[in-house]
Amino acid sequence: ARNTKERRTEARARESETRQRRTMAKDLWKDAEHQLKELDMDLEDEGGNNPWDAAAGQEITEDAHWEYWMRKNANEGKGDAVFNGLEYKPVSTMMPVPENDENPYWGWFKKGTGVTK
Repeated sequence: ARNTKERRTEARARESETRQRRTMAKDLWKDAEHQLKELDMDLEDEGGNNPWDAAAGQEITEDAHWEYWMRKNANEGKGDAVFNGLEYKPVSTMMPVPENDENPYWGWFKKGTGVTK
């Protein structure tokens, strides 16, 4: 059988490890918040291209983007909730962002997302 001193030592070690993990987790979230703030920075000041502007020249064609047309024509042509509440627009997913992306990702975004000031 182990003595009381050994059990106390093990318990202290576990408590210390738990405190250390909590501290690391708090620091991790601080770093994530900082990184998100950096992502919100204006990329044009850094000499990079804006991913929204790089894809802005692309258009919705009648022979493609079936989900867009399906949502637009829902409810007897009035559009469904997604069509009326969000915008369907292209964004470049390439890194580094090219000046003009010929094959961007198309998706539904909150209205006003990616609008250049």
